[in-house]
Amino acid sequence: MTRAPLAGIAARIALVAIVGLIGAQLLSVAVALLMRPADVRVYAVGWLVERSADIARGAFARPPEARRGFLRARPEGEHLALDWTQSWSPAEDGSRRPRQGVRLARAIGERLPEGFVVAVELHRPGAGGSGPGAWQRLPRLGEGQVLRVPRDETAPGDAGTDNVLPGIFTIVIRGPDGTHVVLRPQGPTHGWAWTVLCAWLIGIAAAAAAAAWWAARRVARPLEVLAHGATRAGAGLAPDFAVPEPAPREVGAIASALASMHARLRGVVDDRTRMLAAISHDLRTPLTRLRLRAEQIPDPEERAKAAADIDEMERMIAETLAFARADALETGAERFDLAALLHSLVDDRIDLGADVALEGADAPPPGGLVVEGRPGALRRALDNLVSNALAHGTHARLSLEAGAEHIRIHVDDAGPGVPPHELERVFAPFYRLEASRSRSTGGAGLGLAVARDIARAHGGDVVLVNRPGGGLRATLSLPR
Repeated sequence: MTRAPLAGIAARIALVAIVGLIGAQLLSVAVALLMRPADVRVYAVGWLVERSADIARGAFARPPEARRGFLRARPEGEHLALDWTQSWSPAEDGSRRPRQGVRLARAIGERLPEGFVVAVELHRPGAGGSGPGAWQRLPRLGEGQVLRVPRDETAPGDAGTDNVLPGIFTIVIRGPDGTHVVLRPQGPTHGWAWTVLCAWLIGIAAAAAAAAWWAARRVARPLEVLAHGATRAGAGLAPDFAVPEPAPREVGAIASALASMHARLRGVVDDRTRMLAAISHDLRTPLTRLRLRAEQIPDPEERAKAAADIDEMERMIAETLAFARADALETGAERFDLAALLHSLVDDRIDLGADVALEGADAPPPGGLVVEGRPGALRRALDNLVSNALAHGTHARLSLEAGAEHIRIHVDDAGPGVPPHELERVFAPFYRLEASRSRSTGGAGLGLAVARDIARAHGGDVVLVNRPGGGLRATLSLPR
């Protein structure tokens, strides 16, 4: 069965922690972006004057249809938004032209031929955009006031400690033909901020994922140990409910409760087995008395029928005692070679003259299939299946499938099969099909029930299917 990616508790805890941390980071970034002041470029005044005049001369030296292409090709486009327009309206938001703007316009005009008019508006960054409506008015600057800043790579030109101007301007140069070249700041200086922000978020997410996964694994590991122990207990193997330290207090309480419950259940099963063995043993005495009384029946035919019934009861008691004694003497789980057990079982049957064989190219040689379980109990289950096949058919053929998750051992016979509605009922203790009640087939109806109980105690099962070509197939499956 394919597990969903988020089926484990560790994955779910880690996901909740990661989503929470990333959500908190995104929220903090959003708040920072909403509350941060607008970024403004800083321009060296000398560079701005020279570039503006040079751009205007080049643009108006070309025909109108070529001016926009010329402006787009200018290298100053990295720092300035350049445009050519037929008309220009001054800002309607109350923007002013303080003396700094007048001096900048005069300096640009001095570098242009006759017929050019230069206007400079100074603004404060507003909500966005670069047109006049997107700028707010700055207070009037004092006479001679300039902004001096250290050398900054974000200020185009060789600023040094020369006069610099923040990117809060709009320069409009009207040419002799009445059209206009407009120069504005290109945008915020910190265009790299989004790259840094993305890298920061990715780093936070990676660190959060690692920390959350580590913490979630520490929480989920004790639960995995408990699940493994419960699985072993269900398969009849020795469970280990000792959770690694430090484990949460609640997990330790669950482990203690599971260990106590397993001990109680094991005690109940042992008591039941001992009681069954005692009852079966005690029944031998009255059966012996019945046999003695049956010998005194005058009618030979009735005497034979009574003796046959007593023999059948003794066989049932003998099988019950054999099962109880074997279960009581069975040691704990151990690692053993299942292939060697199969070969030994087949060889013993062949020595007794039975037509039994282990078939299939996939049948591993002895030593080729090591599993964990109770070898005595599994041999008894397989022996019961082989006995059932020989009792109702002429031969028994064993085959083995060793998959990645399960091992399946098939026992095929050439008998009449089982009606479909009886395939499950035959597993009931002491239940036998009507066709098998003859004394020649023997059996008390415990063989299949015992085989299924043993397989399920190992985490597997026994199922019966009718083969298409006739006969019955009994499959004992075990987990790997």
